Amino acid sequence: MNAPAPARSRLPAPVFDIGLAALLGLVTSFTTVGADPNHDPGPLAFALIWLTAAFLTLRRRWPEIALAGSIAVLYTYLYLGLPEGPVYMLPAVAVFFYAFARPLKTLLAVLGVLFVVNTAYQTFVLGESADLLVNASITVVWLGIAAAGGRIVREARRARAREREAEHERYRADERVQMAREIHDVVGHSLAVVSMNAGVALHVLDKHPGTPPEAVENLQAIRDASNRALRDLRATLAPLRKGLQPELRPTGAIADIPSLVDGVRKGGLDVEYTVTGDPETVPASTAATAYRVVQESLTNVIRHAEATTARVRIDCGAENLRVRVEDDGRGGPVDLDRLGQGITGMMERVQAGGGTFSAAPRPGGGFAVEADLPRGPGTD
Repeated sequence: MNAPAPARSRLPAPVFDIGLAALLGLVTSFTTVGADPNHDPGPLAFALIWLTAAFLTLRRRWPEIALAGSIAVLYTYLYLGLPEGPVYMLPAVAVFFYAFARPLKTLLAVLGVLFVVNTAYQTFVLGESADLLVNASITVVWLGIAAAGGRIVREARRARAREREAEHERYRADERVQMAREIHDVVGHSLAVVSMNAGVALHVLDKHPGTPPEAVENLQAIRDASNRALRDLRATLAPLRKGLQPELRPTGAIADIPSLVDGVRKGGLDVEYTVTGDPETVPASTAATAYRVVQESLTNVIRHAEATTARVRIDCGAENLRVRVEDDGRGGPVDLDRLGQGITGMMERVQAGGGTFSAAPRPGGGFAVEADLPRGPGTD
């Protein structure tokens, strides 16, 4: 699918606003000249028209000032008895933009105030008509058309924005589908081959009674780990391949850590595992984070530490869950280039859960990873 077309370039907002105000000022000035053949507008009328137009340049940043200023200049213009007619257009434009910029409740409140003020001003100050109902009706039409136009444009623009967002989401969904296919084809195939070869090797060794038990255990661990990884991969990628946003459910729990440790032990690393407290009361999301911290820490020990022993300790406290994984390897400073994204990923997981994380060499040698996770209000 082709990427969405980039947005077209626009004039800077201040330039556009000044240009629009100037255009409206010109139109109002020219139409005012012929509005009353028996009454020459004069310089004062044009000065007030352009002052009203100047207030419109503020409509984007200060819509209240733009509206109040244009209305105030309009009332001054009318009080001085200058030619009426086109001059009403500029405050109507201010109402239009105010309706576009502000929420409906705020707009209705402001329109109510303007209705009362304008009706009273036209009836009792200007005295052009003694009929209060006529002035009220004219005010409703004048304000209503401008405000309705602003709301219509606002909703139309929001609808277009939703359509653009939906188009971008469809594009991202297609990208996720393609990514899921590639990951499944490459990684899934490799895991399936590893599992198959381990199974074949176990079948062959089963015919040789003299095979060392350690070799059989390691092959079983390889087969089980690859099968488990393949199942997790398929479960994770299944929503993506359907074009859906994946539902990131917590995977792994404290109860799964013993089997994880056993798999590492079969690989030749002596791992001591202890857990205190009640793991069953730990929320699922917190337990999943603890599982991933232990999993990635032991992976780093196997791959990088050159250790002979490791210790995993889980403390299920009343308020916090503490995880500590340490080894007797070579230690040394953290090398993210050598360790890849493992430590970064653990730190992000822990911090996303509101916890603290540390990974550093031990004073007596080796390396230690610690995570302190808040348990939250209860189980998930």
